Amino acid sequence: MIDDSELDAVWVQLLQTSGIEKLFALTLRQALDEVIDGARTGRFSVDQLEKTEKTYIGTKVEILLRYAFEWPRGAKLDNLIAGVEVDTKFSLTGQWMIPREARGEICLLASADDRKAIFSVGLLRMVPAVLRAGTNQDGKTSVSAVGKKSIRWLCFQNSMAVNFLLNLDPGLVSRIQAHRSGKTRITAFFEHVSNKLIPRSVVLQIIKLPGDPMKRAREAKATLAAKGYRVLCATYAEDRLAIHQAGFTNCADDDWLSLKD
Repeated sequence: MIDDSELDAVWVQLLQTSGIEKLFALTLRQALDEVIDGARTGRFSVDQLEKTEKTYIGTKVEILLRYAFEWPRGAKLDNLIAGVEVDTKFSLTGQWMIPREARGEICLLASADDRKAIFSVGLLRMVPAVLRAGTNQDGKTSVSAVGKKSIRWLCFQNSMAVNFLLNLDPGLVSRIQAHRSGKTRITAFFEHVSNKLIPRSVVLQIIKLPGDPMKRAREAKATLAAKGYRVLCATYAEDRLAIHQAGFTNCADDDWLSLKD
């Protein structure tokens, strides 16, 4: 193994970051969710994005990681970590594309599989031995099979928060989203998706902007009560107690739960 004191310095500083795995998981989840923009568009899958939007995920990951870890910008590359210039590269498939300016440099390689809810982050110096020989029309090349074996992993196939709607029956989601009003959509959602903790972000995805989404969710509580459902929101102490009593003790403060009495 070739000595690389700069790579060692970056590696050590990152490993000394408190809660590094959780921070990576939260940041990558946030990047995907912000580009999908479910509350505004009603989308819930990376597969629903335009090609240019998928490309933008990499930029979003770069920005959010720099903010989350409080890295300064480098003079040449994305970040300055332990006094070393480091570029951030993201791929949905693990096929990282490396531009000319990053060759010879250290890259922080991140990938995420939204359907499997896993992510990986590692470090690699982009020397010729770890890159494919050919380039595309933009002059970019990719990490070779040998290069992937040389990645120094900080996290490898770690779990991140599940994309809630992506794990429901697609037909059900389509039928719910076909309703014209936000109130009707969220009422149908609470009726058909019961006994599962529902993040607030999912409620927003179903209702969609504009207006007052939470008002629509609260109105659904009364509508479904007549059908024998209890729609609970952990924001309220009484509802949170009922959620805990139903066995969901790990709920977040803004989770929702629909129960059929």
